[in-house]
Amino acid sequence: MKAVNLITLSLIAAGLTAPVLAQQTEADKDDFYLGARLGVFSADDDRVAVDNNQLFFVDDGFKTFTSGIEAGYMMTEAWEARIYYDYMEADLVGGGDAYGDSYGVDALYHFNNNIYAGLGVNNTEIGDVTDVAARATVGHRSFINDNLAWRIEGGVQRGWEEDYTEMFANIGLQWFFGGRDASPEPRPRPEPQKAAPEPKPEPKPVDSDGDGVIDANDKCANTPKDYSVDKDGCIQYENETITEELLVEFDLNSSKIRDNAFDDIEEMAEFMKEHPQLDITIHGHTDSTGEVDYNQWLSEKRAKSVADALVNRYGIESSRVDSKGHGESQPKVRENSAADRQANRRIEAILKVVNRVPKERE
Repeated sequence: MKAVNLITLSLIAAGLTAPVLAQQTEADKDDFYLGARLGVFSADDDRVAVDNNQLFFVDDGFKTFTSGIEAGYMMTEAWEARIYYDYMEADLVGGGDAYGDSYGVDALYHFNNNIYAGLGVNNTEIGDVTDVAARATVGHRSFINDNLAWRIEGGVQRGWEEDYTEMFANIGLQWFFGGRDASPEPRPRPEPQKAAPEPKPEPKPVDSDGDGVIDANDKCANTPKDYSVDKDGCIQYENETITEELLVEFDLNSSKIRDNAFDDIEEMAEFMKEHPQLDITIHGHTDSTGEVDYNQWLSEKRAKSVADALVNRYGIESSRVDSKGHGESQPKVRENSAADRQANRRIEAILKVVNRVPKERE
């Protein structure tokens, strides 16, 4: 049974320490140490030992003394692997001593630069009676200088076959080859890698007024959507020519305005009020009937009657209204009938204004 336990412990220890030794060959030796240890062991009150071919109970309580050596390697700032060997001298109930040894492997986690805890596998033999146990350890380590550290630890182990529950405590000195930082300030523990934050999507360009130019380039905000804009988002303008025409016909040899013509004259007056920058000239005409001098006089009178209507009836300033007669010199149509002569008995006026208006979007 002892041979089986030793083989089992050796395989476990080899499995736990192989990665550590592999890392040691590839890494710097700064985190490798050797140490000496001295301690006490409290045997289970059911543990027995063989002395002079007789079976004795091992005295319980911290009456078993241990001394030994250890070697360890700091795999990271937090994780450490360790192997150790202790020589043991135990008191037996009824007198006498029994001797043995204890060896094993631990995996230790350091919560900070001083406090650590760990789990391991241990083989303890006292007086030719062997038990393999699982061991839990807590400890404290402080550096004296960059190479030398002292530590104190304790723990409990539980047997796998004999069901022993036993405790231990020890102190030790450790020499770090290559040295370590002995400053009292705590060294930061490595933090777990955080996933890189996903990149935020680029904000979409905003066109608040819907004119086709994004806000970042828009120098004219809130332009109507129906208007065409330039590259700066400002309304484009174009020239628009507005024409207002006035045509009034007269009876033969008359300069009296017909009743049905006043609506057209009033419409021209409204146009002039909307565009106060415009002046007007009324052009009077006659047909070819009668003497030339008479026709000239009649054309002037016709033009004057319409001009007076604009001023006196519809309130246009007289300074903005002029009249001129052309007699029969500018016929509208060639006279071959009474209807043609009627078309030539007239006054005419044309006003044009050019406005800059917003260009509508196509």
